Amino acid sequence: MAQQGSATPVDFKLIRPKNYFANERTFINWLQLAVTMGGLGLALLNFGGNGIRVRISAFVFETGALALIVYAYTMFWRRANRLQRGERGSWDDQVVPVIVVMFFIFATAINFGLTFHKKAYTPPVDNLSVATMS
Repeated sequence: MAQQGSATPVDFKLIRPKNYFANERTFINWLQLAVTMGGLGLALLNFGGNGIRVRISAFVFETGALALIVYAYTMFWRRANRLQRGERGSWDDQVVPVIVVMFFIFATAINFGLTFHKKAYTPPVDNLSVATMS
């Protein structure tokens, strides 16, 4: 006689390695893009000078890189959970790649806009050079 509180049989669904590794590959590709964005931000900080314009541009690139890392991580786990549950349906994301391209255009425009938006430079006048010229 079977016990009433015994465990029910578990339905093990086969996760195809091809799908699991495709999920990992997609995650690694998103991380690679995030590292590239972060590298651009760090390069701006290290070689761009000391001005506030450089810091703003670097901050924009670094913020985008961190947001991309968070997105990649959440999508990896969502897709992994969908694979474990054996869900079917569309796996592609059509919105975020467009947002990433628009962000690159926006960040590059900010960088160029802040770089070329300099006030007219007037060299400082010191008393020594004025005295020697007259």
